[in-house]
Amino acid sequence: MRALFFILLVSCTNIQIKETKVAHSHESQKEEKFEYQVEDISVKNGKVKFVRFETNLDNGLYEINCLNGKSVKSTYKVSVQEKYAHSYIAESYFSGPHSKKCFLKGEHVLNINVGAYPYKKEKLNVAKGKVDLSKKDLERVIREKEIKKNIYKNSADTFLFDSSFDIPLTSYITSHYGNIRLFNNKKRSQHLGNDFRAAVGVPIPSANRGRVVYTGDLFFSGKLVVIDHGLDIFTLYGHLSKIKVKKGDMVNKGDIVGLAGRTGRVSGPHLHWGVKMGGSNIDGFSLVQESKEQFKSHEVGK
Repeated sequence: MRALFFILLVSCTNIQIKETKVAHSHESQKEEKFEYQVEDISVKNGKVKFVRFETNLDNGLYEINCLNGKSVKSTYKVSVQEKYAHSYIAESYFSGPHSKKCFLKGEHVLNINVGAYPYKKEKLNVAKGKVDLSKKDLERVIREKEIKKNIYKNSADTFLFDSSFDIPLTSYITSHYGNIRLFNNKKRSQHLGNDFRAAVGVPIPSANRGRVVYTGDLFFSGKLVVIDHGLDIFTLYGHLSKIKVKKGDMVNKGDIVGLAGRTGRVSGPHLHWGVKMGGSNIDGFSLVQESKEQFKSHEVGK
């Protein structure tokens, strides 16, 4: 028994244990960083510029943050589809000349140079009560200011249109966007839309596909229709004699939203066509032109 025990002990002491080291390749490899081709763009105050650039981000809604100096100056919504980012850069009418750097998820993607557009002046005569407001009318205007603010708080997270914008009418423009106005040689303001000559009852078509988010009768705008086209792009149709749609309706480009009229503050019958983008009133003709660029050589999903 002793001999047998000795042999087993010796056998166990001769056992050799080998260690095998496994290299984890995912720890040694670094994820390759996507490099953006930074684009320089120029835009005038009150105008808009469409931009499209490659990205490695997944499909969805994002924001471009722009810095003028060290603080955030402005933000723009951007839609990413199939590794391309699409955005409309709208600049406020009240912006002065400046430059800013823009970032997407912390990556530098755009340099924007904002210039000044030479807007003209005009004089208009309207009913005295539309300039020198009574206490009752002033209270109404203040209430409606809050109503208009709420209209533009929510917008679809994707483009609701799949083709370029059209101007609603091809008639004579009685007042261009950006004109500095003097009402009754007394009240000074800016005209932040385009007025088209239109007799009472002329059908007014939608400039593009979208969802009706407001219909109503306001002191200055008269009977009004507002359409959301997605990503904070809205079109407005004012001074109507009759509204032909209701809130929540989906309309296609060319669908009739109302009939021309002379409601609200007007000097005669016409259509006031406005565009609201990212909280700013923008020249609609600029949107029409830039949307043609968007759909000229490629298609963007809704």
